[in-house]
Amino acid sequence: MVEWVPAENGVTIGQLGTEGGVIFRDEEWPGVGRITLERKRTEAAITCGLYGTFFDTAFTSPAEGNQKYDAMKAALEKSPDDVQGLGEWCDWFVGHF
Repeated sequence: MVEWVPAENGVTIGQLGTEGGVIFRDEEWPGVGRITLERKRTEAAITCGLYGTFFDTAFTSPAEGNQKYDAMKAALEKSPDDVQGLGEWCDWFVGHF
């Protein structure tokens, strides 16, 4: 089972994120990856990645931010361990989100 923890012990919540919005959710899968939701007035941005392998940013409306964040987080948990499978999964992830 994957265990997500607050990134940086939760101190990033309320700070300015990399996409210029306020960070509302920020979690880390220790040693594996991270996902962050930030909101602006007219959009939400979700940045996520698997350390050393993959990084992506997706945009949505503020109203749909939590739902998309949860879906992306669940998809990150299903990333494969093998290199070939990971490449195909990355293509799928970017196309899907």
